[in-house]
Amino acid sequence: MTTAAAVSDNHERRQDPRYLSEDNFQIKILFSSDDPRSLGKTFNCSMIDVSKGGVKILSTLALSEKSVLDLSISIKDSSKEFLVTGDVKWCKPTLGSAYSVGIQLKNRVGTPTDLDDWKTLIKNLK
Repeated sequence: MTTAAAVSDNHERRQDPRYLSEDNFQIKILFSSDDPRSLGKTFNCSMIDVSKGGVKILSTLALSEKSVLDLSISIKDSSKEFLVTGDVKWCKPTLGSAYSVGIQLKNRVGTPTDLDDWKTLIKNLK
């Protein structure tokens, strides 16, 4: 995973530092609390920034705000696939047909995840 630099914004309520990223990756929706039709959908994205607690992505797929998603995230040039759960905090249209989406990662009872591996990956970006 490549990063440009840590991002700092005093107006943010984030608990963890975030890092700019230019990585392309693929997401597969394994579960959606709001849209069962999205199960199995796979789409390519660009990461805008990452942190131990979440991601901001640029996607061609709009995701429902407040939905809970189980995701499989495959980062380009990495053999690791991350199974994570997240809450869609916001989804905003951008220029063209893309969406900027904020996803807060979390643990979910009864659902095994790779959140600890994700946090280790981000920790090593420092």
